[in-house]
Amino acid sequence: MEILKILTLIVQMGTPIQFPSGEESLQKPLADEIRVICTDSASVQSGTIHVLKNHPKFEKTKPSLFTKENIQNLYIFLTHIDSTQLYIEDCDYSMLKFLRYKTNKQSLKHTVVDSATYFVNEELMRLVRWQRPVGFKIYENGTVFETSFDVYSEYWECSEKFDYSPKYPYVNPKRTALRKNYSDEQSEDLKYILSNPIMVLSIMPLDDNSYDLPYNLEGTSFETELETKGGKNIKGMGIDLDGDKTLDAFWYNQEIESKAIETATRLYINLQGKWIPIWYTYFREM
Repeated sequence: MEILKILTLIVQMGTPIQFPSGEESLQKPLADEIRVICTDSASVQSGTIHVLKNHPKFEKTKPSLFTKENIQNLYIFLTHIDSTQLYIEDCDYSMLKFLRYKTNKQSLKHTVVDSATYFVNEELMRLVRWQRPVGFKIYENGTVFETSFDVYSEYWECSEKFDYSPKYPYVNPKRTALRKNYSDEQSEDLKYILSNPIMVLSIMPLDDNSYDLPYNLEGTSFETELETKGGKNIKGMGIDLDGDKTLDAFWYNQEIESKAIETATRLYINLQGKWIPIWYTYFREM
């Protein structure tokens, strides 16, 4: 991962995704400000889907598992889990860029398919299908769960993104033996569920030969907090993958002040003792 300071990243949606052509890259740290907009010619509609900025800066910690060398060919992210159902949204196209790079690098066989579904209107979508599923690992409950997906989908029209269809591209990985449930009390509170998605740490390698992490990693996420450089404690979830009693990753949910339920989940990794924001997802109630 190249630690390059990016002030503002503008992500434009609203046209069918190109694949495998288009911008490709390995994973990069989050820009200071990410502005996701949608503009399309089909509906002549445009607007801002979300803006993410002001990432907290945390106090330094002890170096642990992750180094610039062993993560440069990895895509590190969170998978949303509800019971055994797995779901990943790609809110800034960072996964798409990595998948383009991976597909081109490995000459992965795939097809691009145009389709449509009917939530309310006819919602156009584009899918990328791989002949062989794209694999990744989930670290949770002291176990490494291996899973995969073979389709990347996006409902691309702006009018539908602002209305009923999913706003962001997504994948539905195959279920594993891992199960995570809300408590009985939590499951009765819809606002809590929407504002507090259950996430598990996930890692996708560029290829099997580029996976430079030890194979005996394991970890269980737990509630914890980190101190910002401004002296504020932020509560979230952390995980220690190599058993050295030092956190390797931390993520938390930020409730955005809004009339609707709006939440951003940021993921940080401990990169040689510095907390680096590398991935996020964003939810806003329709």
